[in-house]
Amino acid sequence: MNKLEKTIELIRAGFSVPNRSALAWSGGKDSMVLFHILHTLGIKLPVVFFKEPWQPVKYSFQNKVIADYALEVYSWHPSSSAFQQTGDEFEVQNVYGLNTSTMTCPTGITPPIEGKPWVCAIDILNRPKQLNIQANWDMIWIGHKGCDSDPILGGDAGTRINSRFGQGWMNFMFPLRDWSHDDIWDYIEANDVPWDKDRYEKVDGKYREKADRSFNVDYVHACTACIDKRPNAAKTVYCPKFKGTVENASARYPWADQTPLSYMKD
Repeated sequence: MNKLEKTIELIRAGFSVPNRSALAWSGGKDSMVLFHILHTLGIKLPVVFFKEPWQPVKYSFQNKVIADYALEVYSWHPSSSAFQQTGDEFEVQNVYGLNTSTMTCPTGITPPIEGKPWVCAIDILNRPKQLNIQANWDMIWIGHKGCDSDPILGGDAGTRINSRFGQGWMNFMFPLRDWSHDDIWDYIEANDVPWDKDRYEKVDGKYREKADRSFNVDYVHACTACIDKRPNAAKTVYCPKFKGTVENASARYPWADQTPLSYMKD
């Protein structure tokens, strides 16, 4: 049985049990493949799309797919947010309360580019919050793969298993967990799946993300000058928002526990 056949078998097994499903979708290569497989099987699901409120130009591809396929899309604010940092890599980790379950979705941060829109990282942290979302779903389909890794925590995105269940929780399904990045691109090419040409490129026969993250929806261009928590970080920095010198404020804001979660690889 090849990987596509196994994925289809997992999907059919999931839908053999009565459930109310939704698809976690970002418009990235993996979620587009999972969406396409479901669509090919005649399965049309509502979409959970954690869209950021900043730099809307990044969402041109997603907006076109939503319109072309008439997707039913839901997006919310997180219930809480906290900073994460490893070296000079920053994220805002967002926690979303869905019924009695929680989902996390980080906002990656990439440095501002001169002359292009940017936002203060503290403003990302302080975005509006909503404590809990009551959704009529009990199963979320997610396109994470075992070869994926969080830039802050590492790990395997929780895909050591096909499904994650818990009492009173939504069930999380990972039907692409055995796929490689090459498998994803092979499927996209073979099935003419739409993909974001502003985010990805093909160089010397291999697909990759562009170094320029201007259209990468996993990242927001943001200034982190005053929140660097490393011991050798500068005590005072220039703030481009207030156009003056400010002190390092990293101790004044919440930081996520960066211990890898129990279901992630060490």
